[in-house]
Amino acid sequence: MRKNRVLKELSKGIAVTLVLFAIIECSLRVAYSIRNSKVTHVPLPYVIAHDYGPIPPWLDRLMILAPDKDLIWRNRPNLHRRYIDLFSPMNTDGERISLLRRFRPTLPDSLRENPVWEIWLNSEGFRDVEVPERKRASSFRILCLGDSWTFGMSVGQEQAYPQRSGVFLRREFPEADFEVLNRGVLAYSSYQGLELLRKRLIKLNPDVLVIGFAMNDAKVVGYSDKDAAAYQKNLTSGDRIGRLLEKSETYKLLKYLALLSKYKRKSIRDHIKEETGSAGEAENEKDSEQPESWTRWARVPPKDYEKNILEMIRLARSHKVSVVLLYNELWENGPYLTVLEKISRSEGVPLVDSSALIAEARREIEKDLERKLELEPVKTGRTHANGEIEVVFRVYLGERAVPKGIYIVGNRPKLGNFVPNNIAMYDDGTHGDQRAGDGVWTYSASFPPRTWLFYAYTNSGDEGKWEGLDVPYIREFKVEAKRNEGKVYMAIESFGRIYMQADSWHTNADGYELIAKALLEVLKRDKKVKDYLREMNDNRSRSPVS
Repeated sequence: MRKNRVLKELSKGIAVTLVLFAIIECSLRVAYSIRNSKVTHVPLPYVIAHDYGPIPPWLDRLMILAPDKDLIWRNRPNLHRRYIDLFSPMNTDGERISLLRRFRPTLPDSLRENPVWEIWLNSEGFRDVEVPERKRASSFRILCLGDSWTFGMSVGQEQAYPQRSGVFLRREFPEADFEVLNRGVLAYSSYQGLELLRKRLIKLNPDVLVIGFAMNDAKVVGYSDKDAAAYQKNLTSGDRIGRLLEKSETYKLLKYLALLSKYKRKSIRDHIKEETGSAGEAENEKDSEQPESWTRWARVPPKDYEKNILEMIRLARSHKVSVVLLYNELWENGPYLTVLEKISRSEGVPLVDSSALIAEARREIEKDLERKLELEPVKTGRTHANGEIEVVFRVYLGERAVPKGIYIVGNRPKLGNFVPNNIAMYDDGTHGDQRAGDGVWTYSASFPPRTWLFYAYTNSGDEGKWEGLDVPYIREFKVEAKRNEGKVYMAIESFGRIYMQADSWHTNADGYELIAKALLEVLKRDKKVKDYLREMNDNRSRSPVS
């Protein structure tokens, strides 16, 4: 009898617990739904090195990526999102992160003037219009396969380079029927690109395949994409239970709060120190002529990257598809560019180096600003007696308010040795400043040749506190004297802006425009494109005159 009573009480307790859990679970789901229904702009508070910490569970339903057993993840279909760009100055990093974690769906009034960009994803999850699998008899189909650069991260729908390429082609050849398909997916590597092409996209029967991967292949994440894909396909029963538990909003909230209580966000000081250490390791490897060790731990090491790109080319050619390669990356002369250059030569495939296009455009911006402000560098004599080189840092504030002063902080004692708002810059015609009151703040210091400098600017914060921050980006410079001169004038940088970049990892709309123009010139030289245009002209000349 007693045993039955205990079992009855236990059953009642379990039932009450399950009811309470169900009430909490339903309440959270309703609260999140109401909250997200009122979100008009999703904030993108870019931070250095993706150091966001725990992500609130109420943002899950605003994410555009979903798990995929073959591709690790994919874009969710039929989505419309409007993002507000926060790659801009903010007083502290804490304020930036708080925008990501705030439950209130509205944004502060101070951010309402920030740039906004939108995305629409079609029924297949691609940032494109609906496209029938079977192409029209008259059409020439160009398929752009890639990562977030192809997707068009941080710019509007029609500013991504596949869409811009389509506009340029239709403008130059109005009688032709060019289709340019955007098949970019955020954070994809060449491994996922090959799988996507092989299993889902080759059936679209493209005439030209444009391949744009590099940035994500190089990322070090602790495991390779091949391992991640294998794990996805071979989930154990325990793994599946864990995945099921991850769907519970109650569990996710408790997990978030537990992680948040333990999380300690790195300061900008920590990030500058890490960059300094990485630069030193890279220099040592270069001096010892050893291969870069980090590539062994990349998501897709260079050797696998080469195999993936070659397999895409082989697959395309087996379907009589022309190929164009794009190096979509800000890293100039990186190891993945070297791989693409090798493939381009051996396979006779054209290559567009986006990093070179963007670097040249950046130099033009810098030169134009110098000419506009009449601050061309002054040539000087040889290096100092101690062999050091004087570096003149210049940052343009324009009409931006400066209540107290502008400061520079970096990884050397003469740059404050990681202490912010300590090393003052000048706009008064002294300390190396070329002209007083022109909005260009200046600081001059000397360093040994080949020294790597990592630094940031701050505006009117208190000494020792990371306040008055610039864009979330660590600037860098390697001290090298040109023509054996003793003084190096840095290009004039701009507070609140990184030239030709929309964030730390992607170019801006101007950069995508340059890629589209370069791609247009390559396509105009492609034999299949030429044959198609010739056939179109022949058909028109044979048609009866109306």
